Amino acid sequence: MVSEHVLGLCTSPETVTAALARAPDQSVASVVKSLFKKKGSAVKEKAESPSADDGLGELDLAEKCGRFPHRPSDLFLKVYNDVLHTLDKDPLAGLVSPSLLGSSGVIPLSIVSVIPDIMRHYADLIVRAEKEIFLATNYWEPSLSAGIVSDSLRELSKRVQARSGEKVVVKLMYDRGNLKQVVSNHVVVKPDGWSKVGLPTEEELPGINLEVVNYHRPPLGTFHAKYLVVDRRVACLNSNNIQDRPNVEMMVHLEGPIVESFYDMALLSWSNAMHPPLPLLGKPPTYPDAYKFKQDNEGLRSHLNIVKELEATVRDGDGITLDDFRPHILHEPHGPVPIVMVNRNSTGTPGHDHVHEVPQDVAWLSAFRYAQKSIFIQTPTFNASPVVPATLDACRRGVQVTLYLDLGFNDQGEMIPFQGGTNEEVVHKMYTTLNSEGKGAEKHLEVFWYTGKDQTKPISAAMKSRNCHVKFMSVDDQIAILGNGNQDTQSWFHSQEINVMVDSPELIKEWLRGINANQNTRVFGRVSDKDGVWRGSDGEAVQASGTETSSFFGRLKGLGGAVARVRGTGGF
Repeated sequence: MVSEHVLGLCTSPETVTAALARAPDQSVASVVKSLFKKKGSAVKEKAESPSADDGLGELDLAEKCGRFPHRPSDLFLKVYNDVLHTLDKDPLAGLVSPSLLGSSGVIPLSIVSVIPDIMRHYADLIVRAEKEIFLATNYWEPSLSAGIVSDSLRELSKRVQARSGEKVVVKLMYDRGNLKQVVSNHVVVKPDGWSKVGLPTEEELPGINLEVVNYHRPPLGTFHAKYLVVDRRVACLNSNNIQDRPNVEMMVHLEGPIVESFYDMALLSWSNAMHPPLPLLGKPPTYPDAYKFKQDNEGLRSHLNIVKELEATVRDGDGITLDDFRPHILHEPHGPVPIVMVNRNSTGTPGHDHVHEVPQDVAWLSAFRYAQKSIFIQTPTFNASPVVPATLDACRRGVQVTLYLDLGFNDQGEMIPFQGGTNEEVVHKMYTTLNSEGKGAEKHLEVFWYTGKDQTKPISAAMKSRNCHVKFMSVDDQIAILGNGNQDTQSWFHSQEINVMVDSPELIKEWLRGINANQNTRVFGRVSDKDGVWRGSDGEAVQASGTETSSFFGRLKGLGGAVARVRGTGGF
């Protein structure tokens, strides 16, 4: 049962955004210190929960804590209810003000494609900005993708000057390891350092007031967030960094009240004082009576070979066509749907603790626990210590679990001790465990290696030619959790991750259709339910690092992969 303390937090009008608007020259961190009361430990529910005489059941109280357009599904409310308990100890555990944790919005557009396609949508939004932009990415790397964003900033600057308007304020955050972060996690990047990472110079942006922060919480607390907020009216949440990688990625474009949650979260992430403050800080938006859909249709585009050319192995007799590759999912018109932010703040210290105090982790585990029919997950890496037993338990209950994973993705980094192992090792162990129990539960686990849209068999990610970096989970075709978080040790225990949980069977149907249309994983990627190994029609196995636990020297080599991840150059 939600405690009285949490109910009060969630129904309070106070937010980080409103508090900072009253003191815009102060640092966000200083404003937050006195904003919400923390409990020394989780409160006792019997002592502080509303009385049963109120006539409100557990899910009724959970619904009351959110600002939803209608009563969400029971599955959604069960997961949300569990997430709310994390606020007892720390009201900002969700990296957003409690009253903005549960919200609503519409999603008119999703993109499942390569990084430049997503960055072009970013660019379309950036050049139309009127007042302000907040852009966050784990890694900003000089590249075609970064060039698209940089050019859009240059174009925006020209438009601002042409209309003789006030400068648009732009805040950019990324993570590039810096020794200064041992003292201060949020390091301001001065203008003379912008060109070193491929950003426009200050002289190139006379119509923009740009401020850049490099954020990392040493040693392991990576800023893994990837999102865009424009003029407090549009937010984009995506799986990709701003760099060139041969990855299929996923982005969702959100509008409505949920954008306020993104805005509030972005302020908390920034932490520093803003120079200058965001101009819309004290100007809450109004929302239209009806939202627009399908107006941004740019037609079909295919950029599978943007990074590296590779001969397609699809042939006429395979029954597969490349013509149905659809980067843009133009969603059917819909009213606002319930949405909850399920985030994770970064943790720099080593360890696998506090799972039940982190909204992201609680949401994932609760989704597994409450699933009755099906669970679908696509993630590049799958090895976190809580997610593996949760998967096995779901299969034992008869829930059909489908995993789309990458073969060989970031194997060097996953090999080192306490990281959980490679995808091949984990999948092999899961099938071995279920088969050894002799109860047929292995039939409820279907694992597929990602297979590119122009391929008929998986390719090891080590080849850097066809990878998938999508982070998506759906449960019972009713709720979806998507955003930044991978199902690996780093995302579960250390990195800052931004995710949303959406309650909409219609959107999930469209997402799953789009995800499957833009890859051949379902058709060609299935591994054996005996040993977790993929074999072709000729019986030949395709492997990366193999199913056996890596040797000491292999794990030692993996330290290089771990360093690359911290620097942002690995498989993030």
